[in-house]
Amino acid sequence: MDDLAERIKASIEDPNSDPWFPQLTADLTARAWDCLHRDLGLTPDTYGTERVLSRSTSAPREVIASLKTCSSTCPTASAISIEALAPECAIQYQKRGVNFYSSEEILHTPVLSCIEEALAIINQVPSLMRTVAALVRSLHVIKPGDEDHDVSFSEPHVPFSIFVSVPEKRIASDGLRVAEAIVHESMHLQLTFIQHMTPLIGPTADKYYSPWRRQFRNPEGVLQAIYVFKTIYTFFQALNSTSNDAIDNRAIRRRRLTIMNQLKGVTALRDSKALTSTGVEFVEWLMK
Repeated sequence: MDDLAERIKASIEDPNSDPWFPQLTADLTARAWDCLHRDLGLTPDTYGTERVLSRSTSAPREVIASLKTCSSTCPTASAISIEALAPECAIQYQKRGVNFYSSEEILHTPVLSCIEEALAIINQVPSLMRTVAALVRSLHVIKPGDEDHDVSFSEPHVPFSIFVSVPEKRIASDGLRVAEAIVHESMHLQLTFIQHMTPLIGPTADKYYSPWRRQFRNPEGVLQAIYVFKTIYTFFQALNSTSNDAIDNRAIRRRRLTIMNQLKGVTALRDSKALTSTGVEFVEWLMK
């Protein structure tokens, strides 16, 4: 078995592992970069979402801002680029109901400061910030329909990009909400990399109830949700122990309680015959 696959299995079996697996991220992303370079010729320096989507290294790449990450704890970490898509590419997302801020809106409204605050919040947990910084090369800023509705997503075929909504004006706990979304989508990317190395689920037609979607989903979707929200729960647990006045501990406690109750509603996945042996161990570990 590949050494990295063995290390993934050992991390899953280690009760003291953080769910964002900081000890694995560098090697997981290195494998993903190798694949991307072989397939498309892209490197960390030339990466762009539109270049992945168009499968062309010459596709346009507009970087609106470049945000430093974890400057005090990992000074050599790569920055996260706030990237805009060309109109021809953005319109494909608009057909799916996803609208983006313009470059001017990002630079001349509080949107950018909210993202910077979100990264500062994540940086309160340095090992998580290092993981996020390794996983996210491009961040696209979604304009939400209203300030109470958060939208975020990532796509497995765009391995180092995330799409996150940010309120147009500053509101209570907006930095925390954006921080959660960034961590959320980063962990989707990470679990996809893990499953490339160590399959966790086999083919099945079975469905399991997801309290987050309030509908039945295939085990892959439910496993992704369990992993992401267990990571957020642990992240918020770590935040709750800090003394940073900028962090709303009451909001964190409420969010942790909600996530804990949701995780209790997905125990049926433990019995899925679609889980591989490592998948069974992984679900058991997440549900502890």
